[in-house]
Amino acid sequence: MKAIHKNIKDRRKELGLTQAELAKLVGYADCSMITKIEKGLVDLPQNRIEAFSQALGIAPEELTSWTEEKKAASFSYCLEQQMRLLGWVVLYDADGNVILTHDGAEYEVTEENIKELESRVALYIDFLLNDLAKNSRKIGG
Repeated sequence: MKAIHKNIKDRRKELGLTQAELAKLVGYADCSMITKIEKGLVDLPQNRIEAFSQALGIAPEELTSWTEEKKAASFSYCLEQQMRLLGWVVLYDADGNVILTHDGAEYEVTEENIKELESRVALYIDFLLNDLAKNSRKIGG
């Protein structure tokens, strides 16, 4: 899997664009930031992914190499880290059983239980973010 900076550089060259031309298309004043991004010296800001994908004529997922499976795995990892902060730990034993621990107690759960938890948390976060956006002043787009 290629890193995003490599995807940007390869696609730019494939389209025959100069760094200066790409910079103009995505809203940078000059090509210095494009040079840094393509060399992997700076990360592509999240708010620029859509502009780059449009300028390069590819989907954001193709640009970032994020598949649905990778997104799900990333969310699962983040949720497990948040659970750890709250004192909950998910363990997988040698037999493939899922064990949830908290305050010295252990609970046998299923993989389906964990997937349901992830789904509910994702829906709740989405609800909260939409509510936050609805009650905020829109400043762009």
